[in-house]
Amino acid sequence: MKKLILLILLISINNYAQSESNPVEVFPVFPICKLLPDSKQEQCFMDTIQDHIESNFFYPKSAWDLDLEALVRVRFDINENGEINNIIPTANVVGVSFIEREAFKAAKQLFQVAALQIMEKLPLLIPAKVDGIPTKKTFQISIKYQIPRELSFDEVEDAPILKGCEEKTGEESKSCFENAIAQHISENFKYPRKAIKNKIEGDVFIQFSIDQYGYLIDFTTIGPDRILEDEAYRIISSLLVSKPATFNGKNVKITYGIPISFRLN
Repeated sequence: MKKLILLILLISINNYAQSESNPVEVFPVFPICKLLPDSKQEQCFMDTIQDHIESNFFYPKSAWDLDLEALVRVRFDINENGEINNIIPTANVVGVSFIEREAFKAAKQLFQVAALQIMEKLPLLIPAKVDGIPTKKTFQISIKYQIPRELSFDEVEDAPILKGCEEKTGEESKSCFENAIAQHISENFKYPRKAIKNKIEGDVFIQFSIDQYGYLIDFTTIGPDRILEDEAYRIISSLLVSKPATFNGKNVKITYGIPISFRLN
């Protein structure tokens, strides 16, 4: 889940002493990257590290339940045999303060253990080389653990609850949400008299957000005329939301858009 992870930094820490002629350094290589030209292998290495973290990422349950967030810096070696070792995660818990020192240490430990488990799953690599000799190389990455406050409609587990959808969950809640909006538009649709008089017609696309408290906010409309845009706003703004969208038990903000068609018969 890319909303939950941000690989901020990948630094090679090693500095090699300069000899009379510059040493020839070869970056560590994942086996899959050997298929690429040498000029592409460093980028492939970094991309593969990030893909690995995203694929193996998990949020510590206790930290999730307590709304804790952190930035974890992980230092690690790729040794002469291509093995990942000396993994040292250091967590910085953000946005909260702790009265008890032990509670602070326990919170940091939650994230450090999670990051360590991710990095321990890295496969064997082809080690770095300097002048053809395998050598240890040290890296540092940063992994951000952040609870999402806003997700796309497709990413949420349960859609916002509208009238008639109270018992729906998962994908059924999303289908019910979309059907309920279509029904709401149909039941509340009125063609503005001024638009009829001036023979104004067309499609209005309206986008809006439902925040983590269930309020409709951030309306935008695009259409052929302000009269039709105002009517689209009137229709959608009268929606009643019983409950906001949720992801893994937490309320989240979503943004949704839909076209409303105005046609003169």
